Amino acid sequence: MDCQHCNKPNKEGHFNCPSCGLRAHPPKWSTQFVLRDTPMATAIRKDQINFGRVDMESHMKKTKANNDKLAKDKLHKSVAKIWKKDKVTVK
Repeated sequence: MDCQHCNKPNKEGHFNCPSCGLRAHPPKWSTQFVLRDTPMATAIRKDQINFGRVDMESHMKKTKANNDKLAKDKLHKSVAKIWKKDKVTVK
């Protein structure tokens, strides 16, 4: 392909033209380009809408309860591996 500025051949496909030093080809995508068929694009779109309104105290209580449950489950699994029993009670 030829350089977009000086029209000299750029057989090697360099980013900058070896002759004039400028960008050899125009950009293929704009900065606004987003693929809409990817999981990330779906996440971006969902992040931009449906924000809930929860006060900080309720959020902290819910987060702490969830973290405590996850920690208890993790401890239960690690103890069960060591003792190799089907049921282990962890308080």
